[in-house]
Amino acid sequence: MFSLFIFSSCTWNELPKVICVPDEQVYLDLVQPIIENNCISCHSTPANMPAVLGSYDGVIDALRNYSLKEEVINRTMPPYGSPPLSDSEINIIQKWADCE
Repeated sequence: MFSLFIFSSCTWNELPKVICVPDEQVYLDLVQPIIENNCISCHSTPANMPAVLGSYDGVIDALRNYSLKEEVINRTMPPYGSPPLSDSEINIIQKWADCE
């Protein structure tokens, strides 16, 4: 009876989404060098850009609130005119953001 209640009380799209927290050590080892080499020149202060990428917490905020992963995957960041990220760099950021 209890299981009938559980299955009838919500649908698949109402189940809570699990939000991962990307690993800080992986950030330090793999992601931070990419950010420092490609992003920090524009994203170092709030006066420059809303997403400040100078720290792990800043990058996590950008993932959650400024679509960092999508901007990287869609190649809209770095912007036109800047050297693009390599496929390997994009893959590192995507896998890290997805907690893989």
